[in-house]
Amino acid sequence: MEGKKQLRPPYASSGVADAILDLFRRIVPKKIDTKFIVENSIAKPTNAFTATDFVKWLGITDENGNVNEEVMSKLRFVGEEREKFIKSLIEKAYADLFNKVNFQQAKKDDITNYFVHYYHFGTAQAKYATALVLHLCHKYNIPVSEELKKKTHTGHVIKKKEQKKSQKIDKTEKKSQEEDKIELSNNKYLISIIGENTNFKFPINEV
Repeated sequence: MEGKKQLRPPYASSGVADAILDLFRRIVPKKIDTKFIVENSIAKPTNAFTATDFVKWLGITDENGNVNEEVMSKLRFVGEEREKFIKSLIEKAYADLFNKVNFQQAKKDDITNYFVHYYHFGTAQAKYATALVLHLCHKYNIPVSEELKKKTHTGHVIKKKEQKKSQKIDKTEKKSQEEDKIELSNNKYLISIIGENTNFKFPINEV
């Protein structure tokens, strides 16, 4: 914990975190600083520091941004071996958090309060840091409580379902409108009778 206090826990977005880890599949950097982050389109200049904090925290680079070659070589693994290695980096980097907060029983606020208490983060920073660690747990199969699963991932799924439902309704309405146009091609008026379990449409010629 003492060594980690010298570093700032990362609160990069999940997209930035995934991008920096995937980067090692393509290139072999010697140093990762904010300039490198921006030039490789991982993050914008205003939040490039969140990416450098992340790689420092996981031990991929030292405090000066120099890449640990042994770690980097293992990040170039493929398949299950790579996933296991990244999981080990996460478990080591967040060891104190996992020791103080039981993730298999915890609520989201428990993790947020950890960052507030031990690192004096503001509420917003602590929530971002919480979101990041939960994303990493989900992606690299680190067990968490049902409550954390629900808080972290359910909302996104619901949005997708609602979106699909909305798209289905739109398609149905559009189809109905197209049918009406066809029926009206040779007629002036279309009469509709709509009620419970009833939906009749019939065209009439202009009187």
